[in-house]
Amino acid sequence: MKIARPLSGLFKKQPKRRMDHAPLNELSESRYKVEQFVSEDPFTKGKYTQHRILSVCVDGIKVITSCESDVIEEIFWKDILQFNLKESWTEWEIVLKDRRKLYFKCEKAFDIHCKTDNILDGIIRNNRSNDFSEEF
Repeated sequence: MKIARPLSGLFKKQPKRRMDHAPLNELSESRYKVEQFVSEDPFTKGKYTQHRILSVCVDGIKVITSCESDVIEEIFWKDILQFNLKESWTEWEIVLKDRRKLYFKCEKAFDIHCKTDNILDGIIRNNRSNDFSEEF
């Protein structure tokens, strides 16, 4: 007489899986309608705003015209020093390694901040699992 062992498969050693870019495929591009504070001086916050679209993806952040006809600036993750979400949760700032700052205003600034955090976590996890030590 045999005794059924329905849970025996749980305790078997599973073969090691190689990590690939599959987790990064889940990090799809997100686009947000924002207002960018513009100034002639790239180091200060401007008084006037321009309608823009921010595209947040695995490669970095793209600033696109509101009609989506042109990419104004493409910012790779390695060029970004930090992000700042202002206390109002409607203003978001990107500080670049070349000391320039980009200022944006949007009702979904918190969502943009969380999306960038999510993508960076995914990239870092993927790099660690693939034993990459270079800067992304």
